[in-house]
Parts: sequence; C-alpha cells; structure tokens
Amino acid sequence: MTPGGEAGPALDLLDALIASGEVVSEVLLAWTPGVENPAWPGGYDAQRAALEETVRERVPGVRITAVPMRVQPNVAPDLLPVFARALDRFRHAGPLRVNASSGTPQMLEALKVLRGSGWFGDGDVRLFQVDRPQYRTPGAPHWREATTPFLEETLRLGGAFAALRRFDFAGARESFHDLAGAPLELPERQAGVQTLADVADALWWLDARDVAAAREVLSDLPVHVPALDGLQTFVADAAGDPAEALIWLTWGRYDRAAAQVRVADALVWAVVLHELLVVKLAEGAGLPDGPKELTEQHLPAGLFARLKGELAPELINARGRIKFMNLKEKLGVLRAPSLNLSSVDQFDGSDLTSPLGRVREWRNLVLHQGRVPGEVDLNDVDAVVRSLLLAYPWRQSWARDWAKQPDACVVSAASTQQLVDELQGWVG
Repeated sequence: MTPGGEAGPALDLLDALIASGEVVSEVLLAWTPGVENPAWPGGYDAQRAALEETVRERVPGVRITAVPMRVQPNVAPDLLPVFARALDRFRHAGPLRVNASSGTPQMLEALKVLRGSGWFGDGDVRLFQVDRPQYRTPGAPHWREATTPFLEETLRLGGAFAALRRFDFAGARESFHDLAGAPLELPERQAGVQTLADVADALWWLDARDVAAAREVLSDLPVHVPALDGLQTFVADAAGDPAEALIWLTWGRYDRAAAQVRVADALVWAVVLHELLVVKLAEGAGLPDGPKELTEQHLPAGLFARLKGELAPELINARGRIKFMNLKEKLGVLRAPSLNLSSVDQFDGSDLTSPLGRVREWRNLVLHQGRVPGEVDLNDVDAVVRSLLLAYPWRQSWARDWAKQPDACVVSAASTQQLVDELQGWVG
C-alpha cells in the first residue's frame, strides 16, 4: 500500500481471496527492519505497521505473524533462504495462494523464491492474476486463477525488465522480441511486449548517443504508452541541440556507474564529462576542437588577432600560432577577455587540493595504476559533476532545467528505474 492509502499487491490478493469466499485465518508479513523506504515516511517498519493495521481491519481476529528479514530488500539470492524457512511451516497447511502478476518487482522475486524453494514441485501452489485498480475493466472480475505457463511467462518478462534495470538495453530488446514472437498466456500482451522491445531499442540508441534514432523509434510506436510521455517529449527536445544532448548522454554514463557503485567507471566518466564540457565551451565561443594549434583561418574574422594580444606568451608557439592541445591550454585560451566567459575557473582542476582536482587525480590512479583509491567518496564526485553542470552556459531551456535537477531527467539512473516500474505495470 502507499502512504495515500492505495492498496498494493498484498492487499489486492487478500481482497481477491475474501471475494472468492476463502476464510483467511493467518497472514505472514515479511519485511526488512530498520531500512529507509523513499516511498514511505518512517521506512519499511512504518509501512509494515500500517499494512498490519489495514489487514486487521479487513479480517478481524486474523493471526498475523511478522517475520523480520535482515537482508537487502528485493535481492533474490538473499531472500531465498530466509523466505524458504519462513514458508516451510506452511508446507502441509494446504495450497498456497500467490499473486502472480501485480506488476511489481517484489512479486516477481516472490515467484523466484517459491520456485527455488520447491513449492511448485507437488502442485501445491495456486497462482492468481490480480489486476491493479488502474488496469481493471468495469464489471469484469479483477482476479482469476493463472496457470504454470503463465508463471514462466511472468518470470521471462521479469528477466527482460531486469535487463532494462541494469541498463542492458540490447539484452532487454532481444528478450522482449523473443517473447513477442511466441504465443503468450495472455494474447493481449503480444502487442505490449513488442512495444517494450521497441522501447528497449530506443534506449539502446540513446545509450549509443544517437538521439535522432531514438526519437524515430519512439515516434513510430503503434500504441500510446502513458509511461513514455516524458521520455518522448525529452528526446524530441534533446534532438534539437546535438552538442548539449551529447553532454547529457555522457552524464548518463557517469550517473549509471555511480548508481551501481562502479567507482572506477564513475571516475572515468566524470572526467570525460569534465573535458567534454570544456571542449563544448570552446566550440560555443568559436574555437573548434579539431586543430591542435589555431590559425587565423580557424577562427571568426578578427578573433585570432585579438586573442594573440590577450594571451600569455606560453600559449603562442614559435610559429605564431595559438596552442590548443591539452586541457590546460584550452582553459588558458578560454580565459581571454575577448571570449567573455565568466565561468572558466570552475572548470580548472589543476589545483589537486580542489574537489575537481581530486576527482581527476583519483581517475588518473584508476587509469595509470589500476587501483581505486580508498578515500574516494562518490558523494564528493557527484557534487563536482553537478557543480560543473550548473556552471555550463546552456542554450536550450530543457538543458538548463535538467542541469538544475538532473535526477528528475526521465533517463537518469533513478528515473530509468521508475520508468521500468511504470512499463512493468502497463504491460501487466
């Protein structure tokens, strides 16, 4: 359930059992104590207490057994042995009822646990398809008994969604495509699963930093998927400025690595993003990135002469050309008064005691010594990345809004998780 009172899968299943005439005498509530839950003030402890109170209201006199599971929430290898021991006491108490397709990753993990613990071996589990309120047809039953092939289909769908969550868009595309090409237990899912294959294809193109191709795939979808509205709008806007879209997509590589605590990858992509920001800052000021030394023909009329009069002597080579090779030289040229760039100092990481300098030094240790320094704090890296994004002179309104709150971007690591959850509910 949610803090607003919307029933979740546990209460959906309970309501379905009551509606079918079952007598519910005991409810087993398993939860992870002492862990925060972003969706519930007070964490999982408060959510369990609220769920227990609601169950008692629906079934007065019911026996409730609370089983604390001191594992990471929704991690199947950790849940399996704990949940299997908790269920074993019910092994001879009659058939087990399971909500087989609520559209949540938690229920998918429950199915894996039940199959892995042997509950399906003797046919003593009955599976229920319980539709969430937003997907129910007026006047039609919102629950039905499902079959074992439906379980396998649900697990295969879960595997495809798991590929999306770990950003394996190619694997997800293939998994959804294979599912759509075979008969499904629910035939009406066929078009939906094919659409999911197309969505994974669009995300793959985005991951390959081709916004135009992703936009083309999303615009050709044969059905309207509400969960994709934000992504489609965003991709349409981002395709209008390839330079700023490239920065955004590069940040996505960093954000993904940081979200998965791949510290070495996060450091590498943070520095790639830093250098890309400097390159695009120069291009925006009329300084092309291609040449390693600038001549009059490379620059807008009159700019070469003005720059030569403003730059320090060490930035002019023996042939009278402007040095423009490494990051230090680029920053030196960008400081010229003629370019009128006020934020250049924020992109200077030459001071190794500065936050940006430390991030670059950590990255150098990863690349040149093959080790991740023990003092790396991803929160510090994240603060550096976000400060760089805010300092960049964005031209597009979508990019300015994104830089202020990158986590709200529909393709950030956090929002990709939310998108996958919404897509899973939609196809369910």
